[in-house]
Amino acid sequence: MIEIREIKNKNIYKEFIQKQKPISFLQNFEWGEVEKKLNKEIFRLGVYVKNELIGVFQLIGNFAKRGKFLTISHGPIIKEEFKDTFVEIIKSLINFIKIHPHLKKFSFIRTNFLVEYNENLLRELLKMGFKYAPRLFVSENFWIKDLKKNEEELLSEMSKNHKKLILDSLEKPFLEIEKTDDLEKIEIFWNLYKKLAQNKKFIPYPYELIKYEFMEFKNINSAKLYFGKVEERYVSSALIIFVNDIAFYHHGASEPIKEPINYKLHWQIILDAQKMGCRCYNLWGITEKGPGHPWYGLTQFKKGFGGRLIKLMPTLDFPLNLKYYLTWVFEKLIYRNKI
Repeated sequence: MIEIREIKNKNIYKEFIQKQKPISFLQNFEWGEVEKKLNKEIFRLGVYVKNELIGVFQLIGNFAKRGKFLTISHGPIIKEEFKDTFVEIIKSLINFIKIHPHLKKFSFIRTNFLVEYNENLLRELLKMGFKYAPRLFVSENFWIKDLKKNEEELLSEMSKNHKKLILDSLEKPFLEIEKTDDLEKIEIFWNLYKKLAQNKKFIPYPYELIKYEFMEFKNINSAKLYFGKVEERYVSSALIIFVNDIAFYHHGASEPIKEPINYKLHWQIILDAQKMGCRCYNLWGITEKGPGHPWYGLTQFKKGFGGRLIKLMPTLDFPLNLKYYLTWVFEKLIYRNKI
């Protein structure tokens, strides 16, 4: 029988994540601490079978003008041998939420399950009462570059253009790469990121989120800022999280420039991640839509490094009460033209 319980001991939670090494870091304990700093409620739950911990959830309680709701971002994390009980685990979680007194104030659950896309599973979830969300919440896919290869192999799987530009960039000493965990340098990153958001007309992550993310993972020696400089001028940047034996490219920004500094930047990240023993470089999400999509250029940039797509289940909502439908209408109207 599956049982859901709160996990009060952070070491139990962290040790489980460390053993499972998920392909995302949004269920890591530190990410929950980032969300907590943003005035959200954190509920860390364990999935037990006969007192054995077989899975964990990090539920985030969100308080927004459009409503109060819970999110599961890239979870749950489940032991491999229990993954075939996924549907039963989700049913148990929903029942737990419905009867838990501290969770009754939320009107729906928004999920991005860390499960590869599966038509049969999707049908089961929709039959259970899940609905397609009116907007994307976190990435529904990952572009992954495996790192258990030598440098020649890493280069050979890239596009001809990427390989050429990387090799060209290595011949240009005035293209410099700087890496740091200096918190003050987050301002340089933010200025580049803010300009990019204005130019590309997308909604940026809040400054506080990026700052807290860097701080929390820096505290466990797992965050680095990478900067690309052309003749001492900062023109590109990336915030990289090193956890779960993976390097994660979660945030990045750059100015339009003809020099191949961005290619040199990511090549350095790849080499550093490999030396640290990372099994892969997760370049985060891409779009599967055509050239008209605002992320199309970034997608071609990421895919050019070589790798493979991991497509996850779509963003799904589970209504807990009728207030959900007010939120659904609001989001459908407000976010219809947003990325």
